[in-house]
Amino acid sequence: MPTLHSAIIMESIQWAHHGLRSARKVLGLSPDWHVLILATFCGIFMGVIALGFIGSMNWLLDQVAGFASGGPTQLWIAVALPLLGACITVVAFKVFPSSFHGHGVSRVMMAVHRQKSVLPLSLVPRQWIGSTATITSGGSSGPEGPIVAIGGAMGSCFASWLKLDAARRTTLLGCGAAAGMAAVFNAPLAGAFFVLEVILRDFTARTLTPIVIAAVTAAATAQSILHSQTPIFGVSLGQFDSAPLFLADAPQYAILGVIVGVAAAGFARLMKSAHQVFHRLPVPWIFKPVIGALLLVACGAIWTGLGSGDSTKTVPAFYGTGYQLIERLIQAPSGPQDGALLLFGSLALLGAAKCLATALTLGSGGAGGLFAPGLALGAILGAAFSALTMVVPWLPDLSPVHGVLVGMGAFVAAGAHAPLAGAFLVYELTHSYAILMPLLIAAVIATVAARLITRESIYSAELSAMNIRLTTIVDHAIMRSTLVRDVVLLRAVPVVVGVSAEQLVELGEREAVHDFAVVDDAGRYRAFVCGSDVRSALVYREALRLLTVAELERTDFAPLELDDTLDTALERFARHETQSLPVIDRATHKPVGLISRSQIMAVYNSAGESQ
Repeated sequence: MPTLHSAIIMESIQWAHHGLRSARKVLGLSPDWHVLILATFCGIFMGVIALGFIGSMNWLLDQVAGFASGGPTQLWIAVALPLLGACITVVAFKVFPSSFHGHGVSRVMMAVHRQKSVLPLSLVPRQWIGSTATITSGGSSGPEGPIVAIGGAMGSCFASWLKLDAARRTTLLGCGAAAGMAAVFNAPLAGAFFVLEVILRDFTARTLTPIVIAAVTAAATAQSILHSQTPIFGVSLGQFDSAPLFLADAPQYAILGVIVGVAAAGFARLMKSAHQVFHRLPVPWIFKPVIGALLLVACGAIWTGLGSGDSTKTVPAFYGTGYQLIERLIQAPSGPQDGALLLFGSLALLGAAKCLATALTLGSGGAGGLFAPGLALGAILGAAFSALTMVVPWLPDLSPVHGVLVGMGAFVAAGAHAPLAGAFLVYELTHSYAILMPLLIAAVIATVAARLITRESIYSAELSAMNIRLTTIVDHAIMRSTLVRDVVLLRAVPVVVGVSAEQLVELGEREAVHDFAVVDDAGRYRAFVCGSDVRSALVYREALRLLTVAELERTDFAPLELDDTLDTALERFARHETQSLPVIDRATHKPVGLISRSQIMAVYNSAGESQ
């Protein structure tokens, strides 16, 4: 019966898609208009799915909190629950296996850039069950990465069922991922920018429009069902100061951006090191999440032992997503200046513990995302910097609330190398325009600082370890904006038609060239002789004296001009099997040099290294 239902659903989807295509032909609409309709449906569907995902997780968290309320039960939960969650995660991974052992966002990026955006439907239960078990048991991870993977998998499967091509499948995958994140955070702009900046790395209109539609539709669907616009943190909007940003305030946010950027780069390297350490452990992979949970429990025990009073009855603050920690930091009143240094020290210790807990949870193979831990770490850094401004005379005082909010956005931006996503996420959570400009300043500076330290984001580091280089729209823009005249050309050695092949070989050995531009009596370009053709003629060496350039020349090689772009050069290279192409002056039609494949690839690679 389930098979019959699946067949009926797929048949209905394909029938609807066929009807849309027929309507497009009758009405004379553009070929991609139906993608916008599919994006709308994808947003509605993922809005419901995201609420179910987060709702079930919140229900389990409430059950655990109720069971652990009061007495020593809470301490027992803090010890036993992470181990139980790790075991459930391992079972989920065993039932729904995957050849890729990275996290949700990295898995989606892998599919986009190496697998034509094909994601299996089994990724949905794998991420749902595994991340729910990890997060509700106290593992330091977040639900955003998993919902991005779930949305991406659903969008990819929709496209496959509709038999769409790879480009449209990529667009629908992005629609699903953006819709999932937008519904979770009630932040459609952040969801769209996150997918465009981090996953697709493509801001063309072909992807931007449907992804924005899907994100907005998903957020609207979630709001309609919940009848609320409250952000996921449940922060009262009345707390935020609406004071405008003055030029004198900019340096403090710039300094905070640098601090957060350096910390985010260090966190990315810590996560990469944790993955490598657990990967090298000589134990089966199914035991590694349990080992990570054991180490997490050990850290919790040490943290609890360092506490005083009734702290033994509380779960360590670095457990879980960190949302409650963020709420406490935002709602905490400003303390006296005398206690600012002590507050700074305690926050620094808490930040280090949160980094270690996340590395143990996710580095060992636990499920979940890095978004929530990143927000928590940014909040801790912002609060610590705010405390520091109270004791350092030359630092202007920074509002603790503003420090927490700006730190959150800047850390997400620096960790993901996505300044727009980080800034707009916090802006949409607060609905405070006054915080937007400080957010943008800190997010951009934090991203630049992080990229100066490491080229890899917290998401691309996993793929980089697998020798996977992610292409971007910037790569293609470099090819379109760089002219042939911007490249140092190889020297062109002109030859005339009457030269024999034997003389051509001698000339090539003397001048250290392989390809030749053939010119007429006036020196104007006429044809091209490929080095591969000359090498083929060497097989019949005794006939070289009788063979002339006229018999070797190729007239089908369209020469490049100095003002042609490198993407035009790549198109020409795709047509011909040659290592170089002639470049001529447009006015005189005389050859001015040669451009090689290796030179173009050098420009491409240098552009990638600078990103």
